[in-house]
Amino acid sequence: MKYIYLLSYLNIVSALVPLKSQIKPLLFSRFCSTKNTDYGPIEQGSLSELYNGIDAHTIKSISFSEDLKQVYFVEDGDVLFSRVVNSNPILTNSIIESATKNKITTGILETPISLYREGAVIFNGLFNFAIMAIGFSIVVNIIRLLFTGNSSNRNPMMPGGPFSFMTKDNDNMVDKSNINVTLADWAGSPEVVEECSEIVSYIKNSTIYKAAGADIPKGILLDGPPGTGKTLLAKAIAGETNATFFSMSGSEFVELFVGMGAAKVRNLFEEARENIPAIIFIDEIDAVGKKRSSASTVNPNDEREQTLNQILSEMDGFSPNTGIVVMAATNRRDVLDEALLRPGRFDRLIYVPLPDRTSRESILRLYLKNKNTANDIDVSYLAENTGGFSGAQIKNLLNEAAIYAARNGETVITKNYIEQALEKVVVGITKRTDTRSELSRRRVAIHEIGHALLAAEFQNDFDLKKVSMKTTYNGVGGYTMFNEYPDVQDSGLYTKDLLLKRIIVSLGGKAAETLEYGENFVSVGASEDLKQANEMAREMIDRFGMGNKLEVFSQNRLPYSDRVLDLMDKESMDIVQQCYDEAKIILSDKYQKLQVLMNLLLAENVLDGKTVIDIVHDRANNYYVYE
Repeated sequence: MKYIYLLSYLNIVSALVPLKSQIKPLLFSRFCSTKNTDYGPIEQGSLSELYNGIDAHTIKSISFSEDLKQVYFVEDGDVLFSRVVNSNPILTNSIIESATKNKITTGILETPISLYREGAVIFNGLFNFAIMAIGFSIVVNIIRLLFTGNSSNRNPMMPGGPFSFMTKDNDNMVDKSNINVTLADWAGSPEVVEECSEIVSYIKNSTIYKAAGADIPKGILLDGPPGTGKTLLAKAIAGETNATFFSMSGSEFVELFVGMGAAKVRNLFEEARENIPAIIFIDEIDAVGKKRSSASTVNPNDEREQTLNQILSEMDGFSPNTGIVVMAATNRRDVLDEALLRPGRFDRLIYVPLPDRTSRESILRLYLKNKNTANDIDVSYLAENTGGFSGAQIKNLLNEAAIYAARNGETVITKNYIEQALEKVVVGITKRTDTRSELSRRRVAIHEIGHALLAAEFQNDFDLKKVSMKTTYNGVGGYTMFNEYPDVQDSGLYTKDLLLKRIIVSLGGKAAETLEYGENFVSVGASEDLKQANEMAREMIDRFGMGNKLEVFSQNRLPYSDRVLDLMDKESMDIVQQCYDEAKIILSDKYQKLQVLMNLLLAENVLDGKTVIDIVHDRANNYYVYE
């Protein structure tokens, strides 16, 4: 049946190549009644036409499909199949008998091969095989280059290597001409400056240290709260020494693939050894130096741990590090791996604390030195009012004050601008227009005066700065600024009596509302006050041992028993309740002055602490006009 395959091929290409004129009518004259078959489009016929053609001897040959459901026949004068007829296998014998009687050739067709379909299958198979081969080749070459290196022994992490697209091409060496910072530009604890000056002195002239048998620390860890100037200290050391300075962030060592971070560490130390004396500074080292996972931990961070292991090896391993000092900064020393903190790696720990009052004065003078300021600025007063501020926050405070001055077309920073900036930093942006009703303003005024009157009552313990009923965009309806005196702040020795008084002051707003409106008409404005009071009472019990029955209790005693937990709850609640009762008693005794101060605050919006204290302690003149 080979001729059949040839006919099927000719039938396909007949649509593309012009055939003889006698074939064209078969292909196109009856286009609307054709049927798509495995042998191309063929005219659809009927069984009656088939039998009539057999009897009339107009059919040359008849072919059956393999399933005997279709009959193809070629008429006289045609080369290709003339028509196709849908049939039933039961009729096959009848058709063959009629054809045999009329001497018409019959046969069974095999399924033809579609060159297009078979070619597409072969092409897809070859394409998929090629993709798999190329992918496999790439993986094999990457692994080979990663572990064995290429012919030039070039590190695959370096530029031109297979992973060069995931590493930085830039040098980690810092251009000293871009560093214009010295230790004189850092203000704070003098002890910290002294520690850093030793490093500068050794790098500049190590003779006296070597003569005394002293070795410079291999590693120096700067630890402290955010904004205290740790990175600034590293820049200052780099600016004062003649050492080559390399700087990287801890997060730059953390990569996607295992081994890439370790390669960066090796490259960094190799570069430093080529430029001795050198200082390597790693900022935010906690990003890569966290404690390593135990053997039982599921899915540990292998990349980070390998990077940390490489740092440990480079700092105190077989490779010589003479002339290299590693400095690092973090505010999370508690999460660092113990092997990183041991002597021989980070020998010296320099804690950079939040500045005390004296240090804040130094920082303020340092940043005010290059600004135009008025003569009315009291640096000591500002230092007292910025307790708990870091150096960065103080710098931002003075910058906000300068912005206020520029906003008003002035170039001189006055005390008023600094106070506005302090108010913005502490409580947020205040609204210029108060849209609250008089009833709401009166409630806010009585609430804030409750705090302020109690702070003024304890004038020997608290320094009342001011009370305001300005509303802010942070949701604050008013605020009272007060703090302990510097001797208590600097020493940190808060007594039980002082903490109790602080709770009393914090509950003054709720107590004043209760006296003015009654228990059933107290607002939710005291929610934050209640939170602070309860937290402080709880700390007095489980941290400081200031309970009545739990006098020697410490929170380190774990686990707590149910009895202890019940006692803690009872003792802390008793403290808050007693302080609340005491606040109501004091405000009730001074109710007349409470009303005077409330009316005065409604009229002025802001009262300074001295005015409130003078009224509370009968040192003011003509204040009764506000009754």
